[in-house]
Amino acid sequence: MSKVLVFMSSPRKQGNTDRLCDAFIKGVHKNYHEVEKIYVHYQHIQPCLGCRMCQHNQGQCVQKDDMQDIYHKMAESNVIAFASPVYFYTWNAPMKLLIDRSFALEKYIHDKRFYLLSTGLAPDESYFQIMKDSFQKYVHCLRAGGNQFVDYVFACQTGSKNDIENTDALKSAYELGKGI
Repeated sequence: MSKVLVFMSSPRKQGNTDRLCDAFIKGVHKNYHEVEKIYVHYQHIQPCLGCRMCQHNQGQCVQKDDMQDIYHKMAESNVIAFASPVYFYTWNAPMKLLIDRSFALEKYIHDKRFYLLSTGLAPDESYFQIMKDSFQKYVHCLRAGGNQFVDYVFACQTGSKNDIENTDALKSAYELGKGI
């Protein structure tokens, strides 16, 4: 059984991104995997200081905030999904904070499977390309080895709360989760 960690960074609980996460999680549950969803927007995460102290003391960040618990959960998980609405072609601010601060684990995160889920008003997937490219590069930067960007689901034209119902994204996210 896999441990699946889902980071959901939209501030809107039950909004399009959260519902996309829930569809993914529902699929994951089909195979009885353990799942935890963290609402990133509601975590206390300070910006990275760029001091690089984490690179010299076994991945321990000098800042003490909710990232300490998140580091542990990332290390313990087999599968990690990042879910963010696309803001100006890329991550929203809460997810960017988490990504930047996970630099502390760069040398220690290994053998993880990564998934990307995103929603946005964009008319087609090309508007999500910067986010996808940065996520692939992020996974590649985790140098401990064995990490893999597996797949993604983008929900286009989802600017209003119920727009996701008019896409195939919920079904795609469910199938993606079920495939774990």
